[in-house]
Amino acid sequence: MLATQNRPARKTIVVAGVDTHKDTHHAAVLDLNGRVLGDREFPVNTTGYKTLLDWVAGFGVLDRIGVELTGSYGAGLTRYLTNANVSVLEVNTTDRATRARQGKDDAIDAIAAAQKVLSGMASAIPKDTTGATETVRMLKLARDSAVKARTKTLNQIKDLRITIPAELREQLDGLTLKAIAKKARAFRPDRTRLTDPVQGAKVALQLLGDRVHTLTAEIKVADKDIRALVTALAPTLLGRPGIGIHTTAQFLVTIGANIDRITDDAAFARICGAAPIPVSSGKTHRMRLHRGGDRQANSALHIIIVGRFKHHQPTKDYLARKLAEGKSKRDVIRALKRYVARDVFNTLKTDLNRT
Repeated sequence: MLATQNRPARKTIVVAGVDTHKDTHHAAVLDLNGRVLGDREFPVNTTGYKTLLDWVAGFGVLDRIGVELTGSYGAGLTRYLTNANVSVLEVNTTDRATRARQGKDDAIDAIAAAQKVLSGMASAIPKDTTGATETVRMLKLARDSAVKARTKTLNQIKDLRITIPAELREQLDGLTLKAIAKKARAFRPDRTRLTDPVQGAKVALQLLGDRVHTLTAEIKVADKDIRALVTALAPTLLGRPGIGIHTTAQFLVTIGANIDRITDDAAFARICGAAPIPVSSGKTHRMRLHRGGDRQANSALHIIIVGRFKHHQPTKDYLARKLAEGKSKRDVIRALKRYVARDVFNTLKTDLNRT
């Protein structure tokens, strides 16, 4: 009897779930039997993250915690918990059927997140956003927005060229859009005569030309930084045929630094939307690629294949052979996407494990 009384109490093992928002996070704690032990709201800052973790630890030993939106609203909390050696799992937001049955509020969503962790429905490990690949993602975001803005500006120059007075349009005939933007920066409009459409057109074209120049400078700076990071992170992948700086950067963003969270090349192919699925019916037997996953990664695979069609002799030979067998070019691209996805995954795994 005395031995039983002196035995230390067994610590309760708990799991937690977090419903994330811009300014607040709502957490819920469950024991291993699914009983709700508590729920509470916390501010989104370092103090709030610490308070949340301490509050959860007050219920027992934390086994796992499920966090919604680990790549957006939950990114900061995920980094904090990972640095604290907490096992973090990525949880999908509550589906419509569950909301229809149970309703929706922050507490219900947090409890649902914890229940998914407890049941094993949530098993995905979030991307590691604490290293250089996160810098690549942010720089790529800035560059892509600058490229998009520059394209929009060049299209505005294209439209404006059609409607400007003929005497000015004649000076721009035969020039590319980028050449027009460069020439427009040298215009010296007479701002005292803006009622004259010629002077107004010069002002408008000069403003658009300056904008193109500024955006081009931003793109060059981002390209330089991205090139340095990507070359250091994935030199082997860069040596593969048809794979350049920006396609490699996209794959780094898609995978994240912790590539081991992806089990094999088949899982990576599915993330990239390059996993074949059957679409057979009756006498028709064929496959297609599923349309989910990261569409930018899928686009990167497509760019690589198009480049190899032009400059990689083995790919040219493969295309010719399959076309001779009666396959369509689209079928060849589908097959090559899966092949390239396997090559990218295995090569990038070597690179990232090296670093």
